[in-house]
Amino acid sequence: MKNESFRILPDKAQYAIGQPVRLEIKGVKRDEADQIKFTVFDCRGPKCEITSLDVSENFLLLPESFSEKKGGYLVKAELFGKEIRKDTAYTAFDVAEHWEDTPRYGFLSCFSGEEPQTGSYGEFFRTMHLNAIQFYDWMYRHDCFYPEEDLYTDIMGRQGSMAAVRNRIDGVHSCGGKAIAYGAVYGAESFQEEHPECRYLHDNGDPMVFIDKIWLMDIHQGTAWRKQILSEYGKALDSGFDGIHMDQYGDPKEAFVSKENQMVIRDLADDFQDLINEAKETYPEKYFIFNAVNNWPVDSVAKSREDCVYIEVWSPNDTYGDLFRLIEHARIQGEGKQVILAAYLNPFKTDTLPNKNGATAQLAMATIFASGGFHLLLGEEGRILTEAYYPDNCPIGDTPLMESFRRYYDFITAYGEMLFPKDWTDVTMQYAGGINSEFAFPNVDWSPYPEAGKVWIRIYKRGREFSVRYVNFTGITDMNWNHTHPDFPVPKKEIETRIKLPGEKIEIRVMSPDSSDQEPVTPDYTVSCGEDKRQEIVFRIPELSVFAAAYIQINEI
Repeated sequence: MKNESFRILPDKAQYAIGQPVRLEIKGVKRDEADQIKFTVFDCRGPKCEITSLDVSENFLLLPESFSEKKGGYLVKAELFGKEIRKDTAYTAFDVAEHWEDTPRYGFLSCFSGEEPQTGSYGEFFRTMHLNAIQFYDWMYRHDCFYPEEDLYTDIMGRQGSMAAVRNRIDGVHSCGGKAIAYGAVYGAESFQEEHPECRYLHDNGDPMVFIDKIWLMDIHQGTAWRKQILSEYGKALDSGFDGIHMDQYGDPKEAFVSKENQMVIRDLADDFQDLINEAKETYPEKYFIFNAVNNWPVDSVAKSREDCVYIEVWSPNDTYGDLFRLIEHARIQGEGKQVILAAYLNPFKTDTLPNKNGATAQLAMATIFASGGFHLLLGEEGRILTEAYYPDNCPIGDTPLMESFRRYYDFITAYGEMLFPKDWTDVTMQYAGGINSEFAFPNVDWSPYPEAGKVWIRIYKRGREFSVRYVNFTGITDMNWNHTHPDFPVPKKEIETRIKLPGEKIEIRVMSPDSSDQEPVTPDYTVSCGEDKRQEIVFRIPELSVFAAAYIQINEI
């Protein structure tokens, strides 16, 4: 009889090198099971097998070899009773030198003492491997983070507790994550009353005020406001936070300030970069992420000392192609820094049920992950972001969509080595299509860019290794990533991949987060000499629902 509740998860969202890797085992019915078989894979195939004959154990300690170097792994657990397989569960884990090399960003936005404590959200973070958590609107005020008393009411009227904030910092740390404090770079309430000279001004001299509550302040070097906000950042970092999420609102891009009775124009793009660098110089061991709203001003801030490039996506960046373009451009400007997109899925707020049952989230995630980017979407104890004010989020619930999220985040954690390394080179436009003959996909309508009705394919190279990503837009006519997609793409079967490259030692693995079997599969392949006297390797992707990838290594011998 199938045991529906059997599952496994790592005891940390991410492991540092040298840290023991333990898997937590949940939902085993002792009277029905007598052993569990664990198989650990990376993108090249199986690494080891372990059989546990004691199903009363709640944790499995993996061999030390997994802790010795960085890497991502998938774990398959098979539950047996009297030699009959009762159930199968999957999870993933990774070992990293630096968390910012794989920033699986999540969020917290509830800080009331009455809200759930470490257990529920900590388990969700471990299940989804979220290794950095933004504490959104955790503070008393934008210009004064810490209140005089533990209990407080924030600027939006929400009740909060600093004891709860500390508890959540400890909770994030206990599950292997980094706690990142939200802090707007130029938002102030009472500070502007004492320092009116620091206000940003409209052309007519009126102060700039956001949502009639938050005054925008001058962050230029040497201003009283700059000293104040850096001081508040310091208080947060000294109180347990690991970094600061430096927010801006995307407008204004230029503003007036009053200086010696003269109206002076500030170019915020220059000041943002300078502020980031000063913060990092002051706290070199801490982490800083700046919000380049709608890609502005990514060209300057990506070259700053920020630790990741972060872009909050808004119209007119509406299409799946825009998501790809944003990531590609940011990676170039950031000289290899990892890229996070805050692509909020508004349809889950306006039309919840069709999106929970449809392909909206999977198509957005597949596009971002296939582009080599990360997606800020998940947080709390199982919710997704629908807009820029994080408390207005959408619970996922115990739905097939939750299982899809688990598979997708297992996928990017286990196979991150073939999706996100800085040393992969995009060779799509040089190796496939047109006059290029190294890669061909003869039995599918494909494109090197996301296009309606086609399979989008990108090819990346590292030495003699290749990472091919396939995203299915067959049957999709609306390419707006933030629209409801109630229907999944039309599945494509037996997608043929032809490779014309020399080499005798060939390894091919195929994997997909859409499959119930998540381990890498070695497909049948043929090797022959073509009419052009070049070696031709042919294999097939058995089925493409939304997202799949192939790892290929071709060595001399």
